[in-house]
Amino acid sequence: MAFLLRARPQQWHQLARRTIPRIAVPVWTHHFHHAAVSRYSTEKEESPSSSSSSSFNDATKITDTLASSEPASANMETEEEFVPATEGEIQSLAYDFPWLYNNANHTSRIPHYPYAKAPQVWALLGFIPQSIQYAICKSACERMLRNNTSPEYFPDQFLQGASLAIHQLFPLLATNVNREGLANMMTKELYDVYESELEKQEKVKSDVSIKLAAVHDGVVKDVWVLLGPKLKSGTSRGFIRWRWQSLTVALRAATDQMSSRDQVAQMMMEGVQFKVDVEFDASIDYTIRSEQLNQDVVSDFSRRPLLVRFETPFFEPAEKMVQSRSMSRPDEAPIDWNWRISDIDYLLEQDFIERRKREDIQDEEHARREMEL
Repeated sequence: MAFLLRARPQQWHQLARRTIPRIAVPVWTHHFHHAAVSRYSTEKEESPSSSSSSSFNDATKITDTLASSEPASANMETEEEFVPATEGEIQSLAYDFPWLYNNANHTSRIPHYPYAKAPQVWALLGFIPQSIQYAICKSACERMLRNNTSPEYFPDQFLQGASLAIHQLFPLLATNVNREGLANMMTKELYDVYESELEKQEKVKSDVSIKLAAVHDGVVKDVWVLLGPKLKSGTSRGFIRWRWQSLTVALRAATDQMSSRDQVAQMMMEGVQFKVDVEFDASIDYTIRSEQLNQDVVSDFSRRPLLVRFETPFFEPAEKMVQSRSMSRPDEAPIDWNWRISDIDYLLEQDFIERRKREDIQDEEHARREMEL
């Protein structure tokens, strides 16, 4: 998604006024092969004077006719085995499609996000109100991203690129289209979810259409930063992981030789990843139409907040990212800021939160043991 880097600041107001994205939607031709089924008449009048040879020829014709009609009968049996989905099944699948709209049971998956509280090692932060902690952490994370890109790029150019991205995304979030573009724009985890759900709609002959009528505004809601090695588990031997608000820090367990501030900073630079939540004020036309029922099962046109998360690759080590921006290395290739969409309206985040709460307890106990060694 290189357009996140190339967008110009003055394009934002044009995007806000745009009502319908001018995006070429590929048209895919489906070829249907119809096999003609021949009908045979086996009725034949016989005269009383018919000879035995004539009877034999008639019997042969009847046998050939039955043999030639066997494939057609097999095709008819195959068609009879196909049982169309019931109206209830079609409606249930449509209502379960992972997209928020006004008439749904819920319009927000996480109304109040439970940000991670400061770990015990940072106990002094507990005396500061959560709202102030959140503001401090958000400012620090935004500054880290801005320092590693440029003040011109973040947030203005980034928001422009994010708006262009969702204009390109929506036509791909549909049934019966080539999903290669969707796979290139999303992370694998998010793509797997939508691919599976779109296939379910295709099986019951339902068409999903999500059209972005207009983007009225867009703001950066959160910046998530991961510093240090990307651990599969926070309880990995020799490592400690702490979470605070939107910041995650993974460190090697401290020793007497690794206690200075510079050494800790050096350990955190073993890896880095940025994630940015952008909240759009958007008008969206969302429809799921059933070909079998010949009607719209879901139809909603509304203006609502649309939360989209963009994330970078995991840079390991982070030192390469910093060095590549150095003016003393003009021959070095620039960083591949290959931003991808990793979540929409907290679809994946709602499961992560429950897992994170359990992991935070385990991380605290593990950190205490590692620091005692």
